Amino acid sequence: MTEISRRQLLMGMGVAVLPLTLLAQDKSPIKFIVITAAGGAADQIARLVATRYSTMSGRTVIVENKAGAGGNIATEFVARAPADGKTFLFTSNNQTINLFIYKNAGYGPDDLLPVIQIGAGPSVLAVHPSVPAQSVKQLVELSKIQKLAYSSTGLGSASNLACELIKSVSGMEMVHLPYKGGAEAISAVLGNQVPVIMTSLTSAGPHIKTGALRGLAVSTSSRWPASPDIPTIAEAGYPECVYEVWQGLLAPKKTDSALIEKFNADIAQILAMPDVHEQLIKIGYKPVGKPVADFARLLNDDRAKVGPLVKKVGLQVS
Repeated sequence: MTEISRRQLLMGMGVAVLPLTLLAQDKSPIKFIVITAAGGAADQIARLVATRYSTMSGRTVIVENKAGAGGNIATEFVARAPADGKTFLFTSNNQTINLFIYKNAGYGPDDLLPVIQIGAGPSVLAVHPSVPAQSVKQLVELSKIQKLAYSSTGLGSASNLACELIKSVSGMEMVHLPYKGGAEAISAVLGNQVPVIMTSLTSAGPHIKTGALRGLAVSTSSRWPASPDIPTIAEAGYPECVYEVWQGLLAPKKTDSALIEKFNADIAQILAMPDVHEQLIKIGYKPVGKPVADFARLLNDDRAKVGPLVKKVGLQVS
């Protein structure tokens, strides 16, 4: 169906629509609602993309941080926002995880539409240098004879799920100590208050490079370009434990599909820029920028993987 015939059909049904040419000329501000506080990896990526989109389109892009409840506050806000192509959710794995660990997340799986996956990156399993384990398998054996705990950026975070996946497959025994954010989780391990951490490579990478932490494995299917010396968890003998951290944009469920496709194409163009690619890698993510359908499949696959795991390990937030 052409755009003209689509408009004629909608007008015949009494639905008011604007031509895409007018929508393209709209210069009103756009908002990126970020699920985390300012300063973290998600915030850095959101602001990078927002700046480039503003330059390319001539529209102001406002990055607004609405941290809290594991991302539920921001997600519910966008789910209830007008579906006019001016409000987008900048989110991550929490989008799917929260549906399973909260009795009432404040939104449902169909309340937002996928727009584009921005990037993907690893969580990293790391230990304080005093821990006598040089590999994942050695840590598994150590956990069976010595009481261990690991810190993460919070209950239900992607890193929490990644570590619980390792535990469920390997038989590793560790208590989870959730913190309010990456800085606190890292500080606890640097201060040798907690021996193990599972967190983003963005947070742990600098400390691994200085030797303040020892990186044992990353959760991606292949080694991370910025840290090629750290093996994957699959290389350690656990190929089932691939769990990437993703970042992406979603829109309110009634947003016009033509607007979503146009926005997807524009953001993909930005992600293909060499300097943007380089900056994302430095932050800890590889750019993705594939079609909307690819992101939709990722969300469905993530839900299929996360649901059984959450049930198995008993994660829940009241």
